[in-house]
Amino acid sequence: MYKKNIRMTIRLMLSVAIALAGVTGSWAQSTTKSLSTNFTLVNLGAGPASGVVQYFTEFKDSTGGTPWGSGSESFTIDMTGGQVIFRQYSNPGDPGNPNLTPGGGSVVVTADQPLGAVVQILARGQNPTSSGAYSGFLNGASSFYVPLVLKKLSTASGLGNSQIVVQNTSSFPVDVWIRLIGPDGSAVYTKTVNSLPSNASFYYDVSLESPSNVPDGWYGSAVIETPTSGGTIIALSNLFTGDALQTFNAFSVSSPTTKWFVPLFTSRLPNSLNTPIAVQNLSGEVIESGQILVTCIPDPSLSGFSTLIMTNTAPIPNTSAYYFNPVIDMNIPAGFYGSCVIESSKNIVAFVQMRFIATGEAAAYEAIPAGGTDRTVIVPLIAKRLPNGFATAVTIQNLSSITATVTITYTPSPEYVANGGNGTQIVIPGQIIPPYGSLIHNHRITSGPGSVPSLPDGWYGTLIVRSDQPINGFVQLTFVRSINPALPGGDTFMAHNVFTQP
Repeated sequence: MYKKNIRMTIRLMLSVAIALAGVTGSWAQSTTKSLSTNFTLVNLGAGPASGVVQYFTEFKDSTGGTPWGSGSESFTIDMTGGQVIFRQYSNPGDPGNPNLTPGGGSVVVTADQPLGAVVQILARGQNPTSSGAYSGFLNGASSFYVPLVLKKLSTASGLGNSQIVVQNTSSFPVDVWIRLIGPDGSAVYTKTVNSLPSNASFYYDVSLESPSNVPDGWYGSAVIETPTSGGTIIALSNLFTGDALQTFNAFSVSSPTTKWFVPLFTSRLPNSLNTPIAVQNLSGEVIESGQILVTCIPDPSLSGFSTLIMTNTAPIPNTSAYYFNPVIDMNIPAGFYGSCVIESSKNIVAFVQMRFIATGEAAAYEAIPAGGTDRTVIVPLIAKRLPNGFATAVTIQNLSSITATVTITYTPSPEYVANGGNGTQIVIPGQIIPPYGSLIHNHRITSGPGSVPSLPDGWYGTLIVRSDQPINGFVQLTFVRSINPALPGGDTFMAHNVFTQP
């Protein structure tokens, strides 16, 4: 750590899987596609931000974890809420590609102001395509948890495989244990990584594990930890099902709590969208049958449905998971959509899959823990109906039993302004969110509930929401075919959680 202008340096950790455009072969054995990334940084501080992006090669077979390409590049973000975009598929020397060689790796962002980041992973120029997104990590921890892991499991969307990516956030090498946990709570297999270098990432492709260690068709959960004294790590999951990619952050050791919010839950909608919920028991004890309660309130626009109540019908051993899956559970009524609250007698974590069964599109986001006190939400990347079909939708969750009044500020990207866009911030005050309710700003549509007519088509930048009550949220990112009919088939759907501040 160092100081600059008497301000403490902020470190943002990203495990970025990169295969530059035109590379042949697959980036991971869990998929046959070549994937590339881009990431967007947003300035969360009170003044201009300046910093450095460092790139490190993937640690593999006891080698790697060293500076990648030219090793680093610098940036500045002039204003609070401003952004800068780094594209790893760009030409060498452009932002995001400091002469990187093809492959995977990790990124560390160091700056003199707090930052947020969102990473997109896409199979560009391939049909059918795949895509995923996740939020960057601000801090490491000694252990992380993944509620759902698959190995060559047949699903309604294709063969399911997991890739777990672990990055060392310590200043020294650490050992890493990745324990795969079966539904009965027993450790099926432990993958050991020795001396993972500082800042480097290890990519564990479960599909490559020997069947004698992990049988094909297996599913369960994972516990990822470093036994190295004082060591810290971060972890994320890339979950492949056929052409679909669902990327989500693993949960740190400080995450477990007894109450979680799910801003959007759906069951067998006419467009085939379903949202399975995975709940992992991290209490240290068995959670008995009926001790997890999921209460789902139908959306106000939905008629003919009452409150939906679900409970776990079997005990959940410690570190194993339970799944509320409307794809296969016919007791969950078809056509339902709304929001849910998950309540447990003991500590849990949860994440949500978003699956269009008919089209093979999928995304995932982490459920939102209750008890949050932050009243500011920041989204690094917002886009309204770009010419390539890309657009976003933001769901803001009120964590309070009191009605929340929020002010929403849109800040245009410097790239958007440089290309002729209006540089004026757009401020929308007085938006109301009911108790435990949510507010959606849908930048895919041009009119109707949730639309944002004050933003022109083609606008992109960042979003800040300030509230008089605690809030949180998540973002959906899609390439909309009605805007660009030439889009490839496959998975063009992504989601990630927002950043929050007091």
